[in-house]
Amino acid sequence: MAKKTKKKRAATGLTRVTQQTLRDGLPGPGGVRIRYAVPEDTGVVSELVKTAGDDMETGHLEALAEGRCGTWLLDGLGGARLSTPLVRAAQGGDLLLAAAALSLPLVATDRSGQVVGALLGVPSGAVTEMVTRLPGHDQHALVAMIRYAKIKAVAVDRDARGRGIGAALLKRCVQVYWQLDYMLLFGEFETTRALGPYYTRQGFSVLERGETTDVGTLLCGVPMRLGAGPGETFFYRWRGRIR
Repeated sequence: MAKKTKKKRAATGLTRVTQQTLRDGLPGPGGVRIRYAVPEDTGVVSELVKTAGDDMETGHLEALAEGRCGTWLLDGLGGARLSTPLVRAAQGGDLLLAAAALSLPLVATDRSGQVVGALLGVPSGAVTEMVTRLPGHDQHALVAMIRYAKIKAVAVDRDARGRGIGAALLKRCVQVYWQLDYMLLFGEFETTRALGPYYTRQGFSVLERGETTDVGTLLCGVPMRLGAGPGETFFYRWRGRIR
C-alpha cells in the first residue's frame, strides 16, 4: 500500500501557495476566492480603493494595467530568488520597475466572479529611504525591499462588507509574504476610522499615538524607529507572530 504524503505547509500553517493557486484563487468566506489581480481588474480595483478612502498612486495603477505588478513575487512562489532581478534593476538604475514587480495585488471575487475586494502590498519606501541615509548600508536598502512590505490599501465593496472578505485578503497577503521570507508587514489608517480593534483581530499590533517600532536593528544592526504620520494610526506584524 502506497504511503500517503503530507502537503507542504507554509510558515502560517496553511498549504503553500503556488503561482497557479494564486492565479486560480484561494478559498475565502462564503465562496469568495482570493486571487492575484490581472490587468482587467484595474478599473474596479481603483474604484474600490477610492470608495474605501485609501489610495493607489498612478504608478501602481499603470503597473497593474500593464501586467507588471507583482511579477517577481509570482516568480518567487515558483522558487526564484527575489534578490537576483532586484540587484540587476539597481545596477540599471530602475528601482521603480523593481517596486512594481515586488508589489502584491490581490482581489476577492464572489461566486459570480465579480471583484468585491482588493488589497495592495508594496515594498516599504519609508524603510528603504531611512537605510539609504546610513553610510555604507546600500546593500541593506535593497534587502529592505524584499523583507519589509507595506499594506498600501485594503478595500471591500459596500454591499459585501461584514462577510470577512477584508480579513481573508489580509490572511492571504500575510501567507504570501511570509512564504517569500519577508520579515515585517505594516500599514497605516486614518485615526478617525478607528480600525485598531479590527487589525488586532487579524493578528497585527497597533501603536498608540506617538509610539514607534524599531525596524532597523534586525535589518542592519542600527536602530531605526518607524511610526504613523499625522492623523494616522500605525499597525504592524513581524513574521513569527502567527495567530
